[in-house]
Amino acid sequence: RNTEMLAAACAVGVGCCFAAPIGGVLFSIEVTSTFFAVRNYWRGFLAATVSAFFFRLLPVWTGDEETITALFKTRFRFEFPFNLQELPAFAVVGIACGLGGALFVYLNRLIVQFIRNQKTVNKFLMKKRLLYPTLVTLLISTLTFPPGFGQFMAGKLTQGETLVTLLDNRTWAKQGIAEEFDYIGNSQAWKHPQVNIFVTLVIFIIMKFWMSALATTIPVPCGAFMPVFVIGAAFGRLVGECMAAWFPDGIHSNESIYSIEPGAYAIAGAAALSGAVTHTVSPAIIVFELTG
Repeated sequence: RNTEMLAAACAVGVGCCFAAPIGGVLFSIEVTSTFFAVRNYWRGFLAATVSAFFFRLLPVWTGDEETITALFKTRFRFEFPFNLQELPAFAVVGIACGLGGALFVYLNRLIVQFIRNQKTVNKFLMKKRLLYPTLVTLLISTLTFPPGFGQFMAGKLTQGETLVTLLDNRTWAKQGIAEEFDYIGNSQAWKHPQVNIFVTLVIFIIMKFWMSALATTIPVPCGAFMPVFVIGAAFGRLVGECMAAWFPDGIHSNESIYSIEPGAYAIAGAAALSGAVTHTVSPAIIVFELTG
């Protein structure tokens, strides 16, 4: 019975946080047990659907949104989302994210083992339980402080705002350099007068990678899925911007020219890295529901 409740709770957590009931149920099946009773499927699906529905209904009731939509709605073209010639680039994103996921898990394990092997430090931290989370929080907050080093990695944006900007269908870079197009809203956080968008994305990925691996070691149930999801989106965005710089006029196909959409690469990178870290396939379904 406890295992059944755990599976349903996992489905509710993922389904509610990402407004993705189907992906939440599949994720709970993959991560909670090697043997899944079929009778638990409808329970998890019902709980996840109700939670996701009310989670998206609350903004409508409060007046923040007009109707129920995807949590991170994208606006890619529907008639021709991508060219078949771009598939090798998507494959590179998948391979790199697979290796990156293994590195993330290894780095997280390395940090945990290092702390456990330091007997004196470990014993001291056991007595002062709030000290380690405080030090980690202070370190990360200092590095991401917007007027400081955080200005090179969009430090003033929240995690949700960062993801929205990364999924933007507009191209930030053209012809190898960051072209100063009209940054609108939160996208201005990625703009810096001293470095171009490629450097900003690389700094964001590297810093966010090791800081997330470190932050997930503190005894706070904040989860690792969303930070990894954002890191994958940033890497996919970087690959997409590189493709847009290499093919500034778009890709020729059947006497037509289709421009590169870096946001599509960001979606692929987010699903690939989160799937690699959690060793699950369901993040692909979660991405479908999350972005609409």
